[in-house]
Amino acid sequence: MGKFMRSLLPCKNKLLSLALPITYATVFLSSASLTMAATVYDHEGTSLDIFGNIRAMYVNEHAYQDIAKYDSKDNGIYASARLGIAARSSINHGLDAIAMAQWDTKADEQGHYGYLGQTKYMFAGFDAYQYGTLIAGRGDNAYYSVAGATDIFNIIDAQASDYYIYGDQRPSQLMYSLRALSWDLKLSYMLATNELGQTPLNAKRGMSASISTKFGDDITFAYGIDYYKFNFDVNQSSAEQFFAHQFVADGFSYTDALMRSQNHHVGTKKEYGMALSYGVLGSGLYAALVLGTTDYDYLAHQLYTVDTAINYTMDNGVSMSLGYGLKRYEDINIVSQLTVGLSYQVNSVFKLFSEAQFNLDGEADQFYGKTMCDLLNLNENKIALGAEISF
Repeated sequence: MGKFMRSLLPCKNKLLSLALPITYATVFLSSASLTMAATVYDHEGTSLDIFGNIRAMYVNEHAYQDIAKYDSKDNGIYASARLGIAARSSINHGLDAIAMAQWDTKADEQGHYGYLGQTKYMFAGFDAYQYGTLIAGRGDNAYYSVAGATDIFNIIDAQASDYYIYGDQRPSQLMYSLRALSWDLKLSYMLATNELGQTPLNAKRGMSASISTKFGDDITFAYGIDYYKFNFDVNQSSAEQFFAHQFVADGFSYTDALMRSQNHHVGTKKEYGMALSYGVLGSGLYAALVLGTTDYDYLAHQLYTVDTAINYTMDNGVSMSLGYGLKRYEDINIVSQLTVGLSYQVNSVFKLFSEAQFNLDGEADQFYGKTMCDLLNLNENKIALGAEISF
């Protein structure tokens, strides 16, 4: 098993950044599959690890959209692979150079399969151990320490926290982490980017910070802030329409809302959140609660989010998961969904799983508009049944 990946083993869940040694760059990873790794090179202080998984799943069209990031018109079989590489090289005592990349296969609109077309993580930097880790590239920002507490499912996307409206990982980042006196500190700064998930929005910059600590052996608390400064110089018309639908939720007609959006470009977004969790995912009982509030310039009210998750994993490899997420603006339940999951770890590398998500009268179209609601795949029922081999 690889030196670089061995630090992942104490905590298998997507909130591994709260439980792993903060001196590793992996504190910014969210993938639950990184529990196995093979060292393909290890010589004179330099090591290279390879890891990943292969999956085959039966999914309905909306679960397909979560995976492939574009619409499918019917149920079907979706096969995918994930490949990751991680490297570490000693520079001198107490200072290592580190790098990691991870890709997913992605089917394109013409039905072509098999190429590694979606970059999830790609970063490089330095691990100074007790002085912290500094990396640059694509990864989870610091706020994931909060939002990721309830991100426990294999396939079905979390959608309650406003963090996920801009996708999963963030590009063009500087990320710093430090553990000191039982506290974990994470800071991230995102430079200008034209990629914010499936939205038409662009950012001049983004900043996030989180701090977390454990109480005893089982309880973890995290608090974080996530900030974005938007840029309307690219995709201006689409960005204005995106926020116009939100102004409609404040009682404006769409015509007036669009004029308001054009005259008062939404400059910033600020999200504040806290997470409280118990246990470690994959080992007995795990439960988590995430609470958040979000402010957008010129919106009359805040968005409020509540996300919960509970999982119980038995010694025989059977794991059961349940989650409920609510995202609310004034009297609109933008997201209200129940997610359930059941899996069986047949052996150390092979797993069978089933997951489903049910919309509980969410009204995302009243806040984002129907076109954007469909693009973001909100308020849909989703089903996935599959098998996975990890390596």
